[in-house]
Amino acid sequence: MKPAVDRLEAQLGQKVIFVRLEVQNHVGKILYSKYDGKLVPTFIIFDQSGAIRYKTNGVPDHALINSMLVDN
Repeated sequence: MKPAVDRLEAQLGQKVIFVRLEVQNHVGKILYSKYDGKLVPTFIIFDQSGAIRYKTNGVPDHALINSMLVDN
């Protein structure tokens, strides 16, 4: 999974802020629970107001994410 997210970050790093959390540490556990994580990894994109625009477990859909960013 890390290579897929690294690639996405390399492609989109100028447009979005990436935050990676370890679900085994205190903050990671809190946020994993708050955002109803079901599997690791859970990948979530928030809009500028904090609303969830995209959420998935596993490999993120690069094409869908790119299209979301183009629309904005």
